[in-house]
Amino acid sequence: MPDPLGSYIRPGYKDGPDVLQLLVEGRSIASGLVANPTWGNRQADLMTEAGRQGLETVLDPLTVDLGTAGGFGRGRVRNLPWAGNAPHLPDDLTGLAGVPLVRAIAEEVQARGYSAVLAPTHFLSAADDPWLLIDADLTHRLRAELDRLGLGHVRIYYPLVVKAEVFRHAEARGRLVQTLRPPLPIDAVWLRIHPFGTNSSGPLALRRYLEGCRDLHATGVPLVAEHSGTVGLALMAFGAVGGIESGITFSEGVQLGGLFKAPDPDDRGFSPAPRIYLHQLGTFLPPERGEAFFGARGMKSAHGCTNSGCCPRGWQDMQMRPRRHFLLQRAHEVATLSATPPPLRAGLYMENFLRPASDRAVRAAEIEPSLEPARKRLDSWRGTLGAQLEKHSVFTVSEPAAGKRLRRPA
Repeated sequence: MPDPLGSYIRPGYKDGPDVLQLLVEGRSIASGLVANPTWGNRQADLMTEAGRQGLETVLDPLTVDLGTAGGFGRGRVRNLPWAGNAPHLPDDLTGLAGVPLVRAIAEEVQARGYSAVLAPTHFLSAADDPWLLIDADLTHRLRAELDRLGLGHVRIYYPLVVKAEVFRHAEARGRLVQTLRPPLPIDAVWLRIHPFGTNSSGPLALRRYLEGCRDLHATGVPLVAEHSGTVGLALMAFGAVGGIESGITFSEGVQLGGLFKAPDPDDRGFSPAPRIYLHQLGTFLPPERGEAFFGARGMKSAHGCTNSGCCPRGWQDMQMRPRRHFLLQRAHEVATLSATPPPLRAGLYMENFLRPASDRAVRAAEIEPSLEPARKRLDSWRGTLGAQLEKHSVFTVSEPAAGKRLRRPA
């Protein structure tokens, strides 16, 4: 069997109890959880239990937020020990000036017992953005600091946060590949391409993402598609990435525009109710639309959950326990791809999910008009990915994001 594909979940503020319940039941839900350091002890029990059961626990130091005016001004981000007094600028972290930041992050990893950490990277607006080399240097320093603290086992995942218009150019990708190759001490590259995701994956965007990933395979490290959700499953099936990351029924797309706007002083934020995952279509229903949708003729049998281990009461549990249903179904989707030999994954995805889903979506969208964009999206993917399969009978494949330290030559 090949190494497993990665599936990382980023629990939201109110998601912890549902995730913890599944862990206590011994259910397999993901290969790792991503921790938010601004929530203090709120996730402590969850991360401890996840680590005890062998899941990765990944600290996100939120340096992408800290490098923007909007991100720095929101929530409790500015109170992090490595935040500084103002949004990060390149000169603030160049050379020895970056040591306090990486030291504080490493100490947080040690104190909380995390098994992995996202490198302290920042948003790249161009291929020659000064942050590219500064962030690489910070990553070297972070590895050295972790090793100094006796944390040689802790993995470093490198968030590549870049505009889609930069990522789509082969010359720019070549520069990125040169920076991300050895001796950079990273164990995976996490792609945060702005904008891209399930709802922003038109034919050109999807093709360019696949092409970009295939160029980045030259780094020799696994790729993980951040905030990718349902389209991430397609990316894994076609070998573009070896893992995906998303929130729980949310965060299925990268949209960083809000980071570059000054925060509204009256905005206190809120946690929306989890959506209902229609796993047969790979899309979501607002919770208030579930009753009407499943009440329509044929929708219970077509889209209700029939897995008694997931939803004993079928479609009713999909509504009453949407987080549980989503987590177990997403774990099943990733496990199915993982158990399939890489050369067969694309065909399996097309025949077992995409084609049936695009056919089912026609009737579903007639019943629930809000699903019409999902129907169009599935048809678009079917055409784009079908053409890819015809054109590329053989293509490079990302290493699986199996949560291993990569012992790479200097």
